[in-house]
Amino acid sequence: MSNKELKTTGDGSHTLFNSAVGEYYHSIHGAIQESTHVFIEAGLHSRASGPGKINILEIGFGTGLNCLLSYSESLELGLPVTYTAFEPFPLSKATISLLNYCRFEDLAGYESVFIAMHEKFSGLIKLRNDFLLSRINTAFEEAILETGSFNLVYFDAFSPEVQPELWQPEIFGKIRESLVPGGILVTYCAKGAVRRALQQSGFSTERLPGPPGKREMLRATAI
Repeated sequence: MSNKELKTTGDGSHTLFNSAVGEYYHSIHGAIQESTHVFIEAGLHSRASGPGKINILEIGFGTGLNCLLSYSESLELGLPVTYTAFEPFPLSKATISLLNYCRFEDLAGYESVFIAMHEKFSGLIKLRNDFLLSRINTAFEEAILETGSFNLVYFDAFSPEVQPELWQPEIFGKIRESLVPGGILVTYCAKGAVRRALQQSGFSTERLPGPPGKREMLRATAI
């Protein structure tokens, strides 16, 4: 795995430590717990009562855990999903094969789906008839997004200390333009500078209770 080290988190699920940047891909207190809390419960569930189809944008595809959880949950909800994910540094299939997410009850039986998510680093992947994943293997700073094309954004980049270029008003402004009015962005990071950058970019923000090991998270609404 070169600079990626497999770690077991507090809930028993795996994460990776990236020694090149000195950060974990997920919370060491619980990878599945964190992703479920931040992106599914605070994000997907808040949009599920909206239109019959949801368009999700993810910045930082990483292990694909957020996508896998969204796949599982959308099946339960009967919710069609188009999922667009930016990841300029995709993980190898060998690394992905070590992750234990599909051994957990809620994700059991999705091994083939998880493998399919990582079959190619760029392009359209049909996970089921009503769940289409589009992976983009470029830096998000280079992205050109269609105005009003997304309902929900999972902002899951590495921290502002590691990837400061992604936590800027210019980036959040680009995301705001890509969201429908009332669309939301969720992120694990609740730093004041991030909240202010979102507010400068056309979002209202709210601090929500964070997952285990973290006091707060942010949810931002396009206004």
